[in-house]
Amino acid sequence: MEPPMPDRRTGRTDHDAPRRTDHDGPRRTDHDAPRRTDHDGPRRIGPYRVLAALDVPGYADDARRCLARDVRTGRTVVLTLPHAAAADDAGYRVRFRAEAENSRRLRGPWVAPVVDVAPPGAELPWVAHDCFPALTLPGALAAHGGPLPEDTVRALGAALAETLAVAHANGLVHAGISPQAVLLTPDGPRLTGYGLLRARGVAAPHTGRPAGAHGDGPAGLPPEQHAGEPPRPHGDVYALGAVLAYAATGLKDAATGSKGAATGLKGPAINRMDAATGRKDAGLAALPPGLRETIAACLSPDPAHRPQPGTLVREFRSSVAPVSPARLPGAIGAALADQVARHPADAPPPEPVEPADHPSSARQGRSRRSVVVTALGGAAGLALGAGGTALWRAVTDERPARPEPLAVRGVAPAPLWRRRIETEIESPPLLWGNSRLLVPGAGVVTAVRVRDGQKAWTRDNVWGIGPLSSLGGDLVLRPGTRELIALSARTGQVTWVERSYDGEKRPQFRYPLAADGRTLWFLAQNHDQEKTATVVAYDLKTRKERWRTSVPGGFGGYDEHSAVLRADSLLLSNRSESAPDAPWTYLALGRHDGAKLWTRTYKGVHTVANDPAEIVSGDLLITFASDVVSAHEISSGAVRWRFSCEDFLYTDGALHARTLYVTDGNAVTYAIDVVHGRLRWRRRSAVEAASPMSESETVLSHSGRTVFQVNASEVEALDAADGSLRWRFAPVAEGASAGALTGSVLSAPGVAVVRNDRTFYALPVD
Repeated sequence: MEPPMPDRRTGRTDHDAPRRTDHDGPRRTDHDAPRRTDHDGPRRIGPYRVLAALDVPGYADDARRCLARDVRTGRTVVLTLPHAAAADDAGYRVRFRAEAENSRRLRGPWVAPVVDVAPPGAELPWVAHDCFPALTLPGALAAHGGPLPEDTVRALGAALAETLAVAHANGLVHAGISPQAVLLTPDGPRLTGYGLLRARGVAAPHTGRPAGAHGDGPAGLPPEQHAGEPPRPHGDVYALGAVLAYAATGLKDAATGSKGAATGLKGPAINRMDAATGRKDAGLAALPPGLRETIAACLSPDPAHRPQPGTLVREFRSSVAPVSPARLPGAIGAALADQVARHPADAPPPEPVEPADHPSSARQGRSRRSVVVTALGGAAGLALGAGGTALWRAVTDERPARPEPLAVRGVAPAPLWRRRIETEIESPPLLWGNSRLLVPGAGVVTAVRVRDGQKAWTRDNVWGIGPLSSLGGDLVLRPGTRELIALSARTGQVTWVERSYDGEKRPQFRYPLAADGRTLWFLAQNHDQEKTATVVAYDLKTRKERWRTSVPGGFGGYDEHSAVLRADSLLLSNRSESAPDAPWTYLALGRHDGAKLWTRTYKGVHTVANDPAEIVSGDLLITFASDVVSAHEISSGAVRWRFSCEDFLYTDGALHARTLYVTDGNAVTYAIDVVHGRLRWRRRSAVEAASPMSESETVLSHSGRTVFQVNASEVEALDAADGSLRWRFAPVAEGASAGALTGSVLSAPGVAVVRNDRTFYALPVD
């Protein structure tokens, strides 16, 4: 039995309460343990007073769950917190809280609403869910006195599989599904426990089990995670199968056989044999025949044989009775009603008015649903309804609503693959040839295949001071402090190293300007020449200098912006950190000989080093300053048009054909006709105003049919034709980055590669 939960502030445990004797009246069932009431004395966890434990002895997973009351609002919640055995592990506490923050990103009607998470400095982490009254699945089976009816299990499976389908489509792996994590409430099942397996930490040597695990961990831990692999989507399907097997049989080890060990199930085999005894697997044999094949497929030890969550949703929905939905047993409804009676709501104190940008204001604005106790005394039912949602409610024999397709506009497609880079990423990744993603780290470059996310190669000892750049053909440039390194993008081999431009023999290399596969143009400078710089044309085949030209120091002086390579010339702007707010000027050098062709100033445009980069389209120069987009004719300097946005422009725009896409600081994306400077459409993002749009990005898909608006929380995919929302993608972050998006989007044909810190997701587009 799990030891009682001590109050980390007072040290009090349930052993401090008066013990019950046979003279105290009839005992309650296990789902009521421990037998506390609101008058048993204070026991606080953060702002919550614990009312009663929800866990059933013998069914522990990686957390404890209890009913608790918020002393600030009077709201009763389900509080999830670590087991006492793991609560003293500082690393575990950080991971637990990070996963709790990330659980806010789970969506769908069957996700337990998160109303509060322990602050970063809390001694004990916790997460509060708005799910009262509620029983854990073991508590519901204890109240019922045995396994749930088959129709109820089907409806439960459809609801949980739908939650997984939405989570996986948004790049999230639940990694915490267990019987204790599933709560039954009057209006539907609710899933908690997000990230509990990840919070455990890395696999312990020789055991394959995660370090710091409580006991042996959940019975539904898939075989690959027993072997030490990280949680993956197919592991969620295995855990779902284990939960449904338990719900349908009441056997704790129904998923793993009578001995509680993984056996040799392959695919949807029904008559699985115990390898040790030669007898049929007791767990699967106990399943109702109508559920056996589907649940057995979920429990396959081979992840490739497990069904997708969307397939499970359709399978479970197709089997639900068309007229009379499955009914939640009356004993469970009575236990929920009894829970309400034993813990009546406190009169809530006046709620303070929170600022509009307070992180919890939007979540706590909804009042807690009222519970009608008389409606819980009879049967409550489960019926899948419109929009892919379902209602677990008291029902008559009315026909349930016709289910709609699972796919919902706004839900991102399932990622084609996910890849985490183990080393710190030093500079922006480079997409080469639409087939390789080249990721530079400290002294190392890793290549990932775009088609499947597999690592193509890794090259060590290639130290650099700037981002990778394409040289054309097979080569990419890794600039160093005293050398230029050319790598093969296909193999990772070092093709050549140039050490002449070190500031002693020749001017010192500063950064590349442009390349076309035959020539690399770069900026160099002598240490004793601050007022001038040198543009060098370097032949990539002969590895000899073709020409060099001295230019005023202000031209090409900002290393984040390359020169513009045209058919006959190389255009250098005077954008420079040392000379801000100067009138924008272009210096044109002959592409083949470095001759100074012309210099032209564009009125009304000033060079600010950290403004978005200019865009050149034919003879049109498009610049961004403050909240204004301007277009000038390069050849004449004449103003073509100006366009004003609501707020400052922080990031580069994206151009496709005749349309320019930009996003301002108010998270408004504009589509502008570049010929006339007219607005085609505009759309305001759903991102909260407090999110820093200075970290945003506007990117186009390879075909130009989708606009990606990247902000500090998520990626929005918009239809380039009219700005309508296609989908939103919010990948998960870890540790201090929980709840944030720190990355970018790269586009290849049919694929968008979303980066979030060191993790990459490939999503199908167009």
